[in-house]
Amino acid sequence: MEATGGIILIIVIVGGALVALRYVIRAARRVGNLASTVTDILKKADYEVEATPKSLSSAEPLLLDRIRRDFPEYNPELIRQRVLKDAKTFYESAQAGRCLYTDGISDQLKERLPSFLPPDVAGGIQVHKAALAAYDDASHDRVLTFQAAAAFQDAAGTTRQRRLILKYLAAWSTDTQTGVKHANCPNCGAPVPIVGSKVCQYCGSALKVWAGTGWLLTDLRED
Repeated sequence: MEATGGIILIIVIVGGALVALRYVIRAARRVGNLASTVTDILKKADYEVEATPKSLSSAEPLLLDRIRRDFPEYNPELIRQRVLKDAKTFYESAQAGRCLYTDGISDQLKERLPSFLPPDVAGGIQVHKAALAAYDDASHDRVLTFQAAAAFQDAAGTTRQRRLILKYLAAWSTDTQTGVKHANCPNCGAPVPIVGSKVCQYCGSALKVWAGTGWLLTDLRED
């Protein structure tokens, strides 16, 4: 009887252990499934972030009147196309490992550009859009600040979304540090000292103000 009771006790213990083990296995599977689900969700979230262009803040409706007081012929679409082109050239330069800008850029920016080009650009370069973010007319200079939403693929083939900040100086400013040249009066040849001047202060001739092609790229960086 005692032996039979001992066997029954062992069977009960083993049975209980098997039941407990089964619950443990089921729980582990649920945890594993949960971890896999969480991982999938995080991967999907990362993918959606990289697949979505960066948002931009446009202040053009608020700034356009101020810009056109200085530059009546300012063409928003013309300068926007310039920004898109410059943003793409930035990442093309990164892919090439050297500065590809040939004009429209200050000497200082051209010299230091290779030092901060992103190192992981392998191709697939796109610039989705550009937006005017600020206009600085508080001093002698006139500076436009743009944002651009761009994307590229890294060496692993992963798409990377980036936001660029680009600053443009109206090239009527006199600054030997940036290599910006004077604009001269077409009638008497005198230098135009103030950005946005509409009349030559020396001979009184009317001056045609640029529509956007005379802007010099002086600062460019990833945000």
